[in-house]
Formats: sequence, C-alpha cells, structure tokens
Amino acid sequence: MEMELIFKKISIVIPVYNSEASLDILLVRLLSVAKKNDWDFEIVMVDDCSTDNSWQVLLDLKAKYGGVLKIVRLLNNTGQHNALLCGFYLSTGEVVITMDDDLQNPPEEIPKLVAPIKQGFSLVIGAYSSKQHSFLRNLSGSLIDWVLKRIFHLPNDFQLTSFRATRRIVIDNVCQMGRVFPYITAMLLSHSSNYINVAVRHDPRLYGKTNYNLRRGLTLAANLLFNYSSYPLYFVALMCVLAFLVSVGVSAKVIYNVTVYGVTVPGWASTVVIASFFSAITLLSMVIFGVYISRMNQQFSRSRVSYMIGELYE
Repeated sequence: MEMELIFKKISIVIPVYNSEASLDILLVRLLSVAKKNDWDFEIVMVDDCSTDNSWQVLLDLKAKYGGVLKIVRLLNNTGQHNALLCGFYLSTGEVVITMDDDLQNPPEEIPKLVAPIKQGFSLVIGAYSSKQHSFLRNLSGSLIDWVLKRIFHLPNDFQLTSFRATRRIVIDNVCQMGRVFPYITAMLLSHSSNYINVAVRHDPRLYGKTNYNLRRGLTLAANLLFNYSSYPLYFVALMCVLAFLVSVGVSAKVIYNVTVYGVTVPGWASTVVIASFFSAITLLSMVIFGVYISRMNQQFSRSRVSYMIGELYE
C-alpha cells in the first residue's frame, strides 16, 4: 500500500473581477468544506480592479472572517493570470488550489483535487463532463487548449481548466519565472512532470456574465505561441524553405526555356511576383522576430510589470 503525503496547510487562490453577488456565498461554502475536512487553510482573493462593489464586499468579509482570508486589490486591471500570479506570491500553503469566483467551480469538489496530490501528483486539473460556459467562451477556450496540447504534447482528451490543485514546489518555480505575459496553465505544466485529470462538476453561472470572448482567446493563443513555444520560428523557417523552392523552380523554368527554345522573353511579370513574394517573407520574418525581441526586452529590462498591488490585508 502506497503511503500518502501529508500536508499541513492548503491555500485557495481566487482572482476576483466584478463578482460582488457571489463572493459571500463562495466564502461560506469554502469555509464549510475546510471545516468538514479539518484543513488548516487560507483563502487568498485578488481583486483585479473590479468596477462593481467587489472590493467593498471583500473588505466586509475580511472584517467578518479575519486571518483566514487575505485580500488584495490591484492598482489596475491586468487580467486573470497576473491576478493568480499575485495570489501565488502571497500564498503559504503546501497545496495551492486555483478556482474561479463565479461559483461555477463548486468548493465541494476541492477534496477530489487534493486526493491525487497526496498520492504524489504535482498538478491535478479538474475535468468537466459538461462545460457550462457560453458558446464564445467555449470556442476561445478550445482554441487555447489546442495550442497548449500541441506545445506540451498532451493527449487529445486531456482537459485544461482553471480548477486545479498544485504542490508548493511547482508554485515556487512558477513564481521564479516572473513572466511579463504570464499564462498560468502553461507555467504550471512547464514545471510539472506528473499531472492528472480528475472529474469534477461544473455548475452554470448564476451571477453576472463572462469577461472572455473570441478576441481575448486569440490574444491568449498568440501569447502562448510567442512565450512558450518556437512554432512561429518554425513557421518562418518553413516559409523560407518554400520561398527557396519556388525560386529554384522559377529559375529552372527560365533556364529550360533558354536551352530548349534559344530565346529569352522579358520576365517582367515573373520578376514582380518573385520580388513581392520574397519581400512578404522578409517582412513577415521581421515582424515575428520583432515580437520576440520586444518581449525579451520587456522581460529583461522590466519596462512592464505583471501587476501592482494597491491594497493588501493579510
């Protein structure tokens, strides 16, 4: 019989954005789950500069529940992944749970995520039998999942969701990465050698509406490609090879015409086509290299920070 790992403390990190109606209910349910399982735990809620009354609700909850709850308000809206990264830095648990603030991730399902961690897995990701998101959210999510699966060579049936449990060592390594354009799932997978899906429930959204859309999905997919893979460089290399083959083919045709027919026809059209083709390849290559160089410069010069904390109550 395998021995289970023993953990003294669990941290629950939740990014918050415009969720004033669900926060009180979420916290009550989390406290109930923690009490039922006799956990030493903390809840870290990071308000990503909400435009509704979420921060005041968090202040009231902090006054009510005290030290079990840490709340942070960022100075500006930097997105869910930067909010999670901020929460990771502030968390102290040996197991870290990430979940959404809209009650679609049921707190009662958390023990299912923690169990494989005790068995030795470093990353456990909840898998939904049915996603209760909007069509556009599912479409953009599917695009991002496809990119992630190609980058990390994941099975096609592996699900990637924001409902996760992770060991502290993985979280510490993620924090050391210090990405300017973080994508938490990719950062966790980069430092996890043994991960697993666990079936969990996904509830319908009861309050508010999702902030995800197809444009944001495309932006996240681009960030994944440029920050966690070399596929854009491979694409440029492929286009350069194709351009070389086209130029060889055109040159062979011209030589054949001269050899067989003994005459040359002014190839103004061919010249324009070839020049335009190579110019387009050159410009495309410069754009892709420019994106890489720009992001490297921001990473090393720290001209852009991931997030800025406005208020913190521990």
